[in-house]
Order: sequence, then structure tokens, then C-alpha cells
Amino acid sequence: MSASEAQVLEQDQGNGGSQAGALEAPPPDCLTAAFQLGWRIAELYAQVTDPGEPSGDTLLPGHQSLEPEDQLELQLRAAAGAARRAGIASGAGALEQLISSAHEAPGSSAAAESFRRQVHECHVELSKDLWAREEAAGRAYELGNGMSDTYNRICRSYTAGTEDPSDAWKEAFGPGRIERLKKLLDDLQSRLNSAGVAVVRRHLDLWRDAVSERIPAADAPPELEGVRNGLRRQTVIWRQLLAGDKEPEAYLDSEARADLRGDLRDLVWSRCRLWVLPAAAVLFALVFFLPQLRDWYERSLLETGIASAVLAVAGAVGITKGSMLLTVRTRAKQWSELLWNRAVAERVGVETLVLDDVLPAPATEPGSLAAIGARVRHGVRKSITSLPGPVAPTPRQGAST
Repeated sequence: MSASEAQVLEQDQGNGGSQAGALEAPPPDCLTAAFQLGWRIAELYAQVTDPGEPSGDTLLPGHQSLEPEDQLELQLRAAAGAARRAGIASGAGALEQLISSAHEAPGSSAAAESFRRQVHECHVELSKDLWAREEAAGRAYELGNGMSDTYNRICRSYTAGTEDPSDAWKEAFGPGRIERLKKLLDDLQSRLNSAGVAVVRRHLDLWRDAVSERIPAADAPPELEGVRNGLRRQTVIWRQLLAGDKEPEAYLDSEARADLRGDLRDLVWSRCRLWVLPAAAVLFALVFFLPQLRDWYERSLLETGIASAVLAVAGAVGITKGSMLLTVRTRAKQWSELLWNRAVAERVGVETLVLDDVLPAPATEPGSLAAIGARVRHGVRKSITSLPGPVAPTPRQGAST
């Protein structure tokens, strides 16, 4: 390396600290990193005073078994790493400067509020930097905030008493907020995991409808344990689907994959059943009139030379048998892939939905057949489990004893 080249390199390194964020090109996974950054910042802001129940099931402490101040530092460093992957080096440095405040936050409510205020200031700057770099990155960051807050806001209403839990549920899954999240998903569908976007959109609709119906029917919101286990798991699944941390098929076990093949058959039949009779009629007519068509072709078109002229024109414009077969195969492959992706999205949506675990469906009417059947099944199970030993099979009527 020459002396002039070394001097230029030193100048570039000296200016890198102040201009790196402005001159760097966005990384390939900028949107995914921005989405994960938004998720972590929202989670950090909400869980300053509620890091969760520690888990002591390992010899060395895992991230859930760390002390509260170490958990906050872990979240800060993870957010800083996501900021760097999103191309915002200055934001990563600002987050790392909060480590000392994170260690003091669990000590008092005043320190916790001070730390939360600093996180809020970093959030505003990160959002502005991402929107200035790329509009889609700003939207991905906002989507990550919204997905994380779907759980955070509801959980804080239980633990911090910021609002009534029922109101928090209605606000988090209100029609306006859900539509805003779906609009962000639509805007980013081609840049995030498209299969995950389809699943999450469907889940949001189901949760919105269930919250508006089941919580008023139960006259009370679900318990905090269900929120921390079920709703938390649901939002983590959404993050994994959108960020591509797991492929959608990874959520399917052997039984679900068997059901997926049945779903695909049903989907193909629903698409093709309207064309079965017309196609059968055309095929029958072709087979029935094939001898007449062959005689007509040999006696008229072949003798007059029209067939040769048509074939010559078709060859001149590039229409050959091979090109037609290639086009048919390409279209059939595209159609089959679309059907497969739709079947996978529907089955993954069923397997990853934890709605009934958090908000059980309301009981049916007391006099309905469904309610009577449920009571009968419950009574049968209760009587069987209360027996001291195995139940002997009941002899059939008319059979010898």
C-alpha cells in the first residue's frame, strides 16, 4: 500500500464515526433488522419494572434467570445489535450509553421512569433515522413496535395498573389499530416473509373478532397467567413468522403435514370442480368426432394447402409444439405453487393460533343440543375417571354371557 493510499484510508477511518450512518448503503436484511429493532425497543420500554418471572431450571443462568438489571442490559445490547444490522450505527451507540441507567432502573421507581424516558428519546431518534434512510425501514420499525405492544400494553394494564385490563384488550385489538397493523403488513409483504404475513393477517382478524365478542360474554378479561403464557407466545410466533426466524412449515408436525395434504386436495377440488363437467364434455366430443375431423382435415385442408400455410405462419412467429408445452408446464407449476402456499398458510394459521387457550369460546345456550352433548360427554368422562379400576366392556344385547 502506498503512502497516499494509507493517508486516504486513515482519513476515511477518522471520518467514519460521524458519517458512517449517512454514507453506508442499507444492508440486505435492513427491513428485518428494523422490524426486530422496533420489537425490542417496545419490549424494553414496557418491561423496565416487569422483566418477568425468573427461571432457575439450568445450572448456569439463562437470559430469563438473570437479575433484572442484567436482563435490561441484555435487551439493550440486543437492540443495539439490531440497530447496527439496520444500518443505524449512531442509534446503536446511543442505546449502549444507557447501560449504566439500566443497572439503576430496578432500584427505584424514579430511576425506572428516568430510564424509560431515555428509551423513549432513543425511540424517537431511531424512528426518524430509519424513515430518513428508507421509508420501508421506518414502516418495519413501526410494525415491530405495534406487534410487541399488542402484548406489552395488555400485560402492563395488569401489573402497573395503567388502565383497566378490559379497556386495554379492546384498545389493543380495536378495529382501527388492527387495520393499521394490517396496512403495514400489506406495505411490507414483498420485503418480509410473505407466507408469514398471510398467517399474521388472518390471526389479527380472528383475535379482533374474538376479543370484541368473548370478553363481554365472559364479563371479565382473562387471568394474567394466560396473558403471560398464551398471548406472549402468540406475539412471539408473529415475530418469528414475519422476521423469517422460522419457516412456516417448521410449525407443522407429522399429523399437521398429513392434514396439509388433505387441505391441498380440497383446495384443488374447490378450484377445479366447476370445470370438470365442461372439460369432460369437450373431451367426449373430441373423441366422438375424431374420425370425422380426421377425414375433413385430409380431404379439405391438406389438399388445398391451407394447413401448410398455417403451420408456416405459426413457425414464423415462433409458435411451436415445444413452446406451447413449455408455457403450459410453466403455468401449471406457478398455479400449483400458489395453491401449495395457500394451503400451507391456512394450515400454519390453524396450528399456530393460541386464541382459544387465552380466550376460551363462550359456552353455548343451556338448552341447545351442543350444550346437552357437551354435558353428556363431560359426565361420561367424569364417571370413567372416577372408577377404581379398568372398565369392563358392556355385553351386547342378545349375546351369550
